[in-house]
Amino acid sequence: MVALGADEALLQKYQVLKATDVSSSTILIDPGLPSQRNKTLAWFWTIDVSGGDADNDWMIEFFRVQWLRTKASRDRFREEVDLVQSEMGWTRNDFARRDV
Repeated sequence: MVALGADEALLQKYQVLKATDVSSSTILIDPGLPSQRNKTLAWFWTIDVSGGDADNDWMIEFFRVQWLRTKASRDRFREEVDLVQSEMGWTRNDFARRDV
């Protein structure tokens, strides 16, 4: 696009594709796999292709599913923190009980 003389606005909208942008992502298959919390969607999933993405039912549903997956992941992490804190208390109490 640079060689064709595209203006700056167009070059900002359509960025250079990197290998990480086009690689297969297992987060879409199993969002519960380890190291998936920092995964983000590639930039081209968020561009306004048709000029009216607000009316595009498919994109609305896509972003809704992404939001729900992210919320579920956050909820799992919060639950894990609660469990670990409780387990620490239980362990401390158990050691205190055995010490007596």
